[in-house]
Amino acid sequence: MKTLPVVGSIVVVNDLPDATFYRVVETDGKFGVGLIDTTIEKTVPNQAVQWIDVGVVKYPTTSQMFSRKRLKL
Repeated sequence: MKTLPVVGSIVVVNDLPDATFYRVVETDGKFGVGLIDTTIEKTVPNQAVQWIDVGVVKYPTTSQMFSRKRLKL
């Protein structure tokens, strides 16, 4: 991703069909993105923020979104 994703948006870090979805909770400058795992967001409300380089994250594809029907976004 060339630009920072919007805080609150859903992103993935790979192209696998069952990729873990992350929610963007913070950004740092132009390069850092703070993420939490959306699959456990409700059961673990105080997750540690994982910092990832903006070049690694991407918005999920349509097929990834449909493969995660059990995830209530």
